[in-house]
Amino acid sequence: MSILNTFVADIKNRKSFKELDKRKNVTDEYTNSEYPHLTFKINNIADYMEIISVLSKVKAEDFVNGEIIYRGMSDKDWKLIPTLGRYNDLSEGQEYNLVHNLLSLRPEAFVNLNSNFEILSKMQHYELPTRLLDFTTNPLIALFFACNDLINKKDARIVCHRACVDISNNPIIEAICGFYNYFTQDDILLDDLKISPQKYIRSLYRQKDERILVARPLYWNERIQRQNAIFMIFPNRLFDQYGLWAYGGRIDYERHWNNNKNYTSLEMIEKEPLKKMYKFADQRDFYITHSSVSKMFDFYEADDTIKQALTEWKEPFKKRFSFRSEIEPIEPDTLKKEFCSIIIDKKIKETILHELRTLGIDEAYVYPELQYTARKLKNIYLV
Repeated sequence: MSILNTFVADIKNRKSFKELDKRKNVTDEYTNSEYPHLTFKINNIADYMEIISVLSKVKAEDFVNGEIIYRGMSDKDWKLIPTLGRYNDLSEGQEYNLVHNLLSLRPEAFVNLNSNFEILSKMQHYELPTRLLDFTTNPLIALFFACNDLINKKDARIVCHRACVDISNNPIIEAICGFYNYFTQDDILLDDLKISPQKYIRSLYRQKDERILVARPLYWNERIQRQNAIFMIFPNRLFDQYGLWAYGGRIDYERHWNNNKNYTSLEMIEKEPLKKMYKFADQRDFYITHSSVSKMFDFYEADDTIKQALTEWKEPFKKRFSFRSEIEPIEPDTLKKEFCSIIIDKKIKETILHELRTLGIDEAYVYPELQYTARKLKNIYLV
């Protein structure tokens, strides 16, 4: 258990949750490999609002800036990963090319933006693949997005998360959103992020409550305002290349050991409990995770005689880890403890859209541009 109760634990402790469970509004969908967490099901909008009421009451007072955020998806099997991370063959330089070419072709659209996060937020709005994933603070907007695609004959899903909503100029967020400046991930050193390597890794992987980076964009147009937009920010995968070298003499270990530039790092790594930190099934197991970082820091912080090593780690730390082109997915353990889902049967999508229209939530509201209002009038008077 984390310092704070996990989101799911807080939900399950409420009496109102137990009532939902009795009425079979809680499903066994949590066994789904993509979403191994607490899952609800609804039959109508009243069920939905009852679940939302339960979730809204678990905003822990000590969870600073805490908000419940929602993501509506018309297919319950879609993965919870941003568009940039959905390309299995994502290669070095592709994010650089996407962002810099749009900046070059339409510089006037980005001239008044003051941060990397603001730049990516605006590009996300215009459907350029980025490392940002859309959420909303309005549960009715999420429900609309989950049900609006009637062509997709699949059950829908709304993913819910209790987030710590950050300011857009947070240095960690700015560093991650600035990755587009590098043609290859090998060009990025931890030192280039303008924050200490220890702070970067602690902030992403050592948070006791495993908070995920979430920030509110500038509400620069009416559509973003009405959609109550929030973005979840995904970093690149971080690889422990020296850990790989040190374990079992892989990749010409002796040559690396004899290199003075690597000596200090490898000497430290040899003392670490690598077998506890990583699984070692194959090379991929040297990706940094919450578990591996926790075990690493626990090792150094447990003994005063080696605690000082953390403050002397700047250079070895920078050289030890390298970024990969892949986007870091949310870990299953975090999904289990900090997320829940609401499943909408495909058969009731159209009914729910009708119910949402009576509440003023329809395509013309969510998309306030003129063509959507015109389409609404056409459907009312001509269809």
